[in-house]
Formats: sequence, structure tokens, C-alpha cells
Amino acid sequence: MTAVLRRLDRARLGPLSLWLLLAAVVLQGVSLVQQLSYTFAPRPGELPVLVAVLVTAVAVGLCAVVCGALSLTSPRGRRTGAFGAALGLATLVLFGAASTFLWGFLEALSTSA
Repeated sequence: MTAVLRRLDRARLGPLSLWLLLAAVVLQGVSLVQQLSYTFAPRPGELPVLVAVLVTAVAVGLCAVVCGALSLTSPRGRRTGAFGAALGLATLVLFGAASTFLWGFLEALSTSA
């Protein structure tokens, strides 16, 4: 595994982290829309899909952060790597806060009914 990382041009991981970040932001948007839809009008069988998209969005965001952090080890990839890692962490924190709020709201609605 370490031989593969040595041969890998780590500077290319900076732009890759930005592309992964774009995919993560799109998936996070889709997940938030699904969570809102499920909160106000739940349909049978929707919950597993909602959880799968949520987990996929978090996994892609974490991959973007890891690619950005690996790109930081290369002199040519420091700027894009730092930008991708920092932006990826920020979007994951905001997505986590929004998802926690929506799940808490959903739990409050379900217990009051």
C-alpha cells in the first residue's frame, strides 16, 4: 500500500478533492431535500433510501477531505489540497448540523403524534 502511495502523484489529489467535494455537496443537497420530504410527508420504504443517500454523502465528503489532506504532502498540491480539505470539513460540519436538526425535528413530530 505504501508503494502505491509513493508512486501516486499526490499533487493530482488536490483537484480530485474539489471534484469529490462538488459531488458531496450535490449529494448533501439531495439528502437534505429527502429529509425535509420525509419529515412532512413520509412514504413507506423511503427511510432506507434516505439513510443510504445520507451515508453516501458523508462518505464522499470524507474522501474529499482525505484526498485534500494527502495532497498537502506535495509541494505542488498544497493550495488546492488545503482548500479542498478545509472546505470539505466545513461542509461536513454544516451538513451534520442540518441533518441533526432535521432528525431531531422528525423525532419531536413523531413523539407528539
